[in-house]
Amino acid sequence: MTRPSPVVHFLYQPGNGGLDRVAILLANGMARRGLPTELWLTKATGAVADLIAPEVKVRMVPTPSLGPRGIRLFLQIPAVARMIRDHRPRAVFSAGNQSNLSLAIARKLAGNGSTRIIQKITNPVLRPGSGRWARRYRTWRFGVTAAWGDMSLTLSAADAGRYAKIYPDAADKFHAVPNPYVHPDMLVAGERRSARDSERPPRLLCVGRIAAQKDYMTLLSALALIVERPWAMTILGDGPLLEDTKRRAEILGIAERIEFKGFVADVTSYLERSDILVLSSYWEGFPAVPIEAMATGCAVVATDCSEGLTELLRQIDVKTVPVRDPAALSRAIGEAMASPQPVDRLRACAAIYSIENSVDEHLRILNQLCPIS
Repeated sequence: MTRPSPVVHFLYQPGNGGLDRVAILLANGMARRGLPTELWLTKATGAVADLIAPEVKVRMVPTPSLGPRGIRLFLQIPAVARMIRDHRPRAVFSAGNQSNLSLAIARKLAGNGSTRIIQKITNPVLRPGSGRWARRYRTWRFGVTAAWGDMSLTLSAADAGRYAKIYPDAADKFHAVPNPYVHPDMLVAGERRSARDSERPPRLLCVGRIAAQKDYMTLLSALALIVERPWAMTILGDGPLLEDTKRRAEILGIAERIEFKGFVADVTSYLERSDILVLSSYWEGFPAVPIEAMATGCAVVATDCSEGLTELLRQIDVKTVPVRDPAALSRAIGEAMASPQPVDRLRACAAIYSIENSVDEHLRILNQLCPIS
């Protein structure tokens, strides 16, 4: 009896990024539904490697040890093409932006028209602050990528609509799908949470790599504007601006209220103990942490860094604030302190992004694109 063609999830490595966790959770979910499922990896080690379920077959992609990730993804294209020819997968899901184009090229080299390439756009095609030539190049590159792949998944309906307008010739290829951000423990934590007493000093939380994109300087400036009120902030993350951020907190006189915990693989317990998650980013694709926070019943204050997130929060009457505006962010944090957001509405909004629902939606996309004959 011929073994069914596998469904492949292509991931550079099981690192500490959100897309790494998402790719593994999707692979696990499909394997547990009985589909032959594989992870193709360039590197086997990383922060979330232990999440890979035993039902998922792992294959290593031969790759020259030369240059950064982008170069290696380009150099491994012939090897990926051979693997597509040899294993003839039903479909290959790309974990995110960097591997989308290389997989589409590999499929062309393999000459295997039956394998579908399902791409995922995890970060904005056009980022704030990009120069004119960078914007032109990225617009061209993503256009080629969409044309050569079979489907481009986006993380929100707003993103799907925007890209359909930018690339009208590939408009039918853009589809929004929820990522598996919310695991059952988060929803259970939300069930246990009761509404916060507005008289109790709030526990604030910020989660994310300490880098320019996350704009911790605006966060600190906003917090410095509300020193007359009691609060404490925990920051989970590491990155190149960690020491600069600590120094800035000292200068602003708020360092004693902030605890830096470094990178934390599972933030659920912190979300459960916190009252307000603050996202101060300059730009995002569709960030996972606010969704995880809502699943646990933790309120969210966020900048207008992601059109998809702004659209989602609007559904529960939570307004985002302009990016790089400490005064506006400070006011929003103060309002959340004074008027706790309703736990039930937060949880209901986040439940769409449960692992089970996300696997269902990805399988729906898979069966729509390449039904089993």
